[in-house]
Amino acid sequence: MIELFTLLLEILPIALAAAISPTSFALIIVLLSLSKRPKTSGTGFLVGSFLVILVAALLGMIAAEGVLLTRAEPGPLKIWIDLFLGIIVLYYGFKILLTKNAWFEEKELELPINNKSATSEFLSSLVLAMGLFSLNFITTVLVFLGGSKIAASGLGWLGTITSLLVLMTITLSMVALPVLIYFVTPKKADKILSKLNKWIKKNGHYLTAILIIIIGLYFFYNGLEGLNWI
Repeated sequence: MIELFTLLLEILPIALAAAISPTSFALIIVLLSLSKRPKTSGTGFLVGSFLVILVAALLGMIAAEGVLLTRAEPGPLKIWIDLFLGIIVLYYGFKILLTKNAWFEEKELELPINNKSATSEFLSSLVLAMGLFSLNFITTVLVFLGGSKIAASGLGWLGTITSLLVLMTITLSMVALPVLIYFVTPKKADKILSKLNKWIKKNGHYLTAILIIIIGLYFFYNGLEGLNWI
């Protein structure tokens, strides 16, 4: 139980860093606001996001299991994962701090929304989400490394499934939140999400960078300490 709790504490910052994506949040809000069936399109987007994140996590676990076959102890692998994770997250954090993402200001967004049938709208939103998350390098890599960390922990199937669910749930929370709002309060959803979107566009850039840099420093320090370099 203690090992599971320790792993969850390690997974939490990875999932938070993977979840923070102003682009994904703004895109799902635009998708929901333009759709005549926001619940359908939102569910499709959420399913597509889930599939990509699940595949990334499973690939990370498979890769870690393959490495562990040649090692007696998982400790060194966990240390190198921390170090590698810290470098990636720090790079991404400073990059978004110095270069503001102007995707929705400079490009005309075309969403594959087909209002002829609920099925086509669901599938088009699913494909859109899969494409977005497949190209969202930092989120995919973080989830991949999170899966690697779960496999490297050496916990049993219960601990592995629990950790995987925590990683998936937190990573998808930013996408799931707007969809949940549409299900809970559909009449007020547009007004609520419009305010959230404006705030995210104005402040999300700096908030994301600061949180990711802090998380990156945490993992980078753990990696250096584990290697006895500090």
